[in-house]
Amino acid sequence: MTAAAFDTLRPPAPLDPTRDAYKDWLHLNVLDPGSGLAGLFNVSLHGAPEDPRSRAIGTALLHRPQDGWLGNVEVCGRSRAHVGTTSIALERVALAVDHRNARTHVSARLPADRFRAQIVAGHAAPPVRFDQRMPFGQGWISWFLISRMTVSGSVTLGDVSFDLEEAVGYHDHNWGRWRWGDDIGWEWGVFAAGRGAPLFAFSRATNRSHGVASEPFFLADLGHVRRQFRGPSVTLSFEGTLGAPLRRLPGALAALHQDRMRPALPACVRIAVDDGLDRAALEFEPHAAGQLIAGEPTRAGYGFVHELVGDFRVTGRVAARRIDSRGLGVFEYVD
Repeated sequence: MTAAAFDTLRPPAPLDPTRDAYKDWLHLNVLDPGSGLAGLFNVSLHGAPEDPRSRAIGTALLHRPQDGWLGNVEVCGRSRAHVGTTSIALERVALAVDHRNARTHVSARLPADRFRAQIVAGHAAPPVRFDQRMPFGQGWISWFLISRMTVSGSVTLGDVSFDLEEAVGYHDHNWGRWRWGDDIGWEWGVFAAGRGAPLFAFSRATNRSHGVASEPFFLADLGHVRRQFRGPSVTLSFEGTLGAPLRRLPGALAALHQDRMRPALPACVRIAVDDGLDRAALEFEPHAAGQLIAGEPTRAGYGFVHELVGDFRVTGRVAARRIDSRGLGVFEYVD
């Protein structure tokens, strides 16, 4: 294990004056283009560790074309979660990163939803780090990602189990200081053509209306080589309004926000990169959407995390290689 590969949760120091805005977020996506199965698993901490109002949130969601969205969200007091150096475990949803053995472990047991998952994702690419504190609303955010992962394990829906041997995994970790309800948003996506095939990731921070954005980042992971594109070499555009039904979670918060039942989500996402040497054009068309509602624990404020699942296609030339590919993607639209 190298120092560059190691990453931990970043709890605030005892005298940190911004500790009430603390956030820490561990995330795993599982994408199987062959079956269309897309999994989203994350665990997160919100608020100062010692504050009884602080919360831990665990999400275990799976989209399967035949069934729609499956799984649920678990929310509990921060003190009820088991938090390690690189892990967060709630009663029903847990995620742990084992950097020494280059693996990420996920466990989810949601009896009321007849949903179980036991997943091990092996780290198959070196990490990308954004340790600098990037401005984010009135606070800041940092980022760590592992773009390509092998996946083993299964998801059980009722009495039927699905193995994940052909799936591709993606892991990231976000931490920082921000408050849900502030003038913040982000746009992020991961797009996988299949095991051993090209994988792409995109990210940029925005304001809540998505009218102002930070420098965009695009990663092309071709397996044998990776290229990163930033700034004006990356452009993003949206078209149309998605009409797919929306799965909204947690249910209690969804009931409080009837005005957010029909958000204006894009029906098409286009990402283009061109740095004069390499160029590519990616088009993503979602066919399903979920809405995760995050409440700020110490003051009034909410954020709305929209997960869009669908198909993508990409054409272009990167690192002297044609990358014409199709596959499955997830795009996150947050406001």
